[in-house]
Amino acid sequence: MKICRILLLALVALYCLPGVRQTLAARLSFERPMMGTSIEVILLDSDPEASSNAVDQAYAEIKRIEEQLSVRMRESKVSEINRSAGKRAVQVPAELLGLIRESIRIAGASHGAFDITVQGLGDLWDFHGPVFRLPDPADVKDRLNLVDYRKIRLQQEGSTVFLEGEGMQISLGGIAKGYAVDRAVEVLRKSGIKGGIVSAGGDLFAFGKREDGEAWRVGVRNPRDPSKNICMIPVSDLAVATSGDYERYRMFEGRRYHHVIDPRTGYPSKGCMSVTVVAERALEADALATAVFVLGPEEGRALLEKLPGVEGVIVDRDGNITASSGLARTSEPSAEKKPDRPDLHRKHNKIIDK
Repeated sequence: MKICRILLLALVALYCLPGVRQTLAARLSFERPMMGTSIEVILLDSDPEASSNAVDQAYAEIKRIEEQLSVRMRESKVSEINRSAGKRAVQVPAELLGLIRESIRIAGASHGAFDITVQGLGDLWDFHGPVFRLPDPADVKDRLNLVDYRKIRLQQEGSTVFLEGEGMQISLGGIAKGYAVDRAVEVLRKSGIKGGIVSAGGDLFAFGKREDGEAWRVGVRNPRDPSKNICMIPVSDLAVATSGDYERYRMFEGRRYHHVIDPRTGYPSKGCMSVTVVAERALEADALATAVFVLGPEEGRALLEKLPGVEGVIVDRDGNITASSGLARTSEPSAEKKPDRPDLHRKHNKIIDK
C-alpha cells in the first residue's frame, strides 16, 4: 500500500468494557448497545455520580432519537412516512423535518451519492444471511425507480413529508447515528461536562481536552490491517466519521461486495476502501463519509475541498491514500502500531490514549 506522507488519520480506540469503569484519573467510560451498534462515552469529570447521571440523560436522548428515526420500529415516524408513500403526507416533528431537509441538501451537494431513498432497494442486498447471493439485475433496475431524493416533498407549513412514488422508502441510517452523537454531546455539555468523546460505531465527536490538556488524538485504521493505523490527527470540538468496505461485506467469486450501495446504480460502490471525514457536526461527517465513499477518490476529494469546515482522508481501492488540503497541513505521521492498551472497541476508529 502506498501511504502518502501527508496522510491524516484517525481516531479512537475507546478502551471500554460493558457498563462503566474508571480508567485514568477523572476518566470514566460507559458503553450501551443502541441503534444497532455500541454507543460508547468517555468523560473527564471529578464527580462520578454526576457524570453517571449526565450519561443516563445522554443515552435517554439517543433512545428518543432512535424511536423516532428507526425503520425497524413500526411506531417510528420514518416507518409511517414509508407506509404512506404515494398516498398521503405525514406530519412530523420539526426536528425530523429539519434532518430530512439536511439529508436532501447533502444529497444535492453530492449529486445523489448520498440518498436516503436508497432504502427503496429493500432487501435485495443481504449481508447478514447464511448464504449470500447477488440480486437479479432486473430486480435492481426495477427498484432503482424508487430511488430519487428529488421525489421527497417537504412542507414547512404543517411540517409534513410526502414520498411521491408508492413503494418509495427512506432510511436515515446514513445520518442518524451522527445526529444522535451530536445530541448526546449537547446533553453532556449542558450537564456541565467539560471534555469527552461520544462514539457510535464509526461516528464520534470529541469535545474539550484530555486530562493532560492536549487534544484527543485520533487515528483511522488501515482498512486491510486492523492492527495498524494510517496516521493521526489531534481533535477537539470536532466530529470524525468513517465509511469502509470491511465491516459488512461478503466475498463472492473472488470479489468483495460491501454494504455501501451507490444509490445511482443499485450496486456496491467500487472506488474506495475507506473514507474518513472530519467536520464540525457528526451528522455532517456521517453523511459525507458515505457520499465521498460512493463518489470515489477524485470526485470525493473535490467535494471535500469545496465544503467549508470539512476535511477528509480517502483510501482508494488500490490502497493509495490522499487527504484534503487542510488535513494534509495538520495531520501527523502514525507509528502504525497498536496502542499499548488493548483495543476492545473493534470498529472503524480508535482513541489513541498515549
